[in-house]
Amino acid sequence: MTKASKQRDLKQGDIFWVQLEGLPGDIPQIPHPHVIIQDTIINRSRVKTVVMCALTSNMKRANEPGNVLLDMNEAGLTRHSIVVVSQIETVNKTDLGEYIGTLSPERVKQIFNGMEFQQKSFFSYNEDQAA
Repeated sequence: MTKASKQRDLKQGDIFWVQLEGLPGDIPQIPHPHVIIQDTIINRSRVKTVVMCALTSNMKRANEPGNVLLDMNEAGLTRHSIVVVSQIETVNKTDLGEYIGTLSPERVKQIFNGMEFQQKSFFSYNEDQAA
C-alpha cells in the first residue's frame, strides 16, 4: 500500500486506505477504507492527524443504528460499503494509505446525521435506565 502524498490537500469526505496497528477488540488488523470526517479547515492546518470513520463491506453492519450504506462505485469504492459511525479513529496524516475517492457533501451530512442519531439513542437509553 502506497502512502498518501504529503502534498495532497485533504478534504472532509476523502476516503483512504488505512492500516491500524496494535489496537485491541473489533478493530481489523488489515487495511480498510476510512473516510475523513474532520473539517477541511482543520485538515489544512498544522494539525498532524485527521479524524476518520471506518468503512466495511460486511453488509450485516448496514442494519446498525446510524451506519450509512454506500453504493458500489461511489467515490471509487469497488464494492458496497458501510460507514461504521461508531468506529471513529484519529489517524496520523503520514499513516494514510492510497487515496480512493471523495464522498459528496450530502453523503458526509448523512454520516454526521448517523453519528448524531447514535449519540442521541445512547443518551436516551441511559436516561431511561436511570429513571
